Amino acid sequence: RYPEIEESNCIDCGLCEKVCPLKQPKQYDRLPKNYVVQQKDLHILRNSTSGGFFTAISKYAISQNGVVFGAAFDKNMELIHQYSETLVGCAKFRGSKYVQSLIGNTYSEARRFLQEGRLVVFSGTPCQIAGLYGFLKGKKYNNLVTVDLVCHGTPSPLLLRKYLAYHTKVANSKVIDYRSRDKYYGYNFSTASIWFTDKNK
Repeated sequence: RYPEIEESNCIDCGLCEKVCPLKQPKQYDRLPKNYVVQQKDLHILRNSTSGGFFTAISKYAISQNGVVFGAAFDKNMELIHQYSETLVGCAKFRGSKYVQSLIGNTYSEARRFLQEGRLVVFSGTPCQIAGLYGFLKGKKYNNLVTVDLVCHGTPSPLLLRKYLAYHTKVANSKVIDYRSRDKYYGYNFSTASIWFTDKNK
């Protein structure tokens, strides 16, 4: 997926180029402190890709009447960015998806919550986080916490769509969930897992 300009709506203001993360100068900030974190809750740890730190951040944000943004599959197994105001709703953001997500209107929604003074946690790939900062036009918000993950490039959604379509055909059952690094075999042996409507598949 690549951004496309709707020529019929373009007024040649140049703003898209001004905020484009790829056109911004590189920033070499000082190296921040680093921490290793692991959830004490074994259920959360089991259902997280790594140590479950994102759930801990989400729990704090929700306790402060905050809003959490993340990527989750919709009913058509399309990965889209969305937000939740409940800890139960944040559970769907847990775990790496390894596919490019649709940002949709989440930048606008995040800005609205920020302007209302609510704590906002926004997670995504580094380029999505850079996109958010570009959208905010450099304005600093003390109530914004961004969580970007280590990324080596996101695979095409078309690849995942074909992969799930293949398994849907083989299992003769609709796919309702997919996890790239499930801990079904334990912490050190992550694997891809697929859930179907027919629980016997």
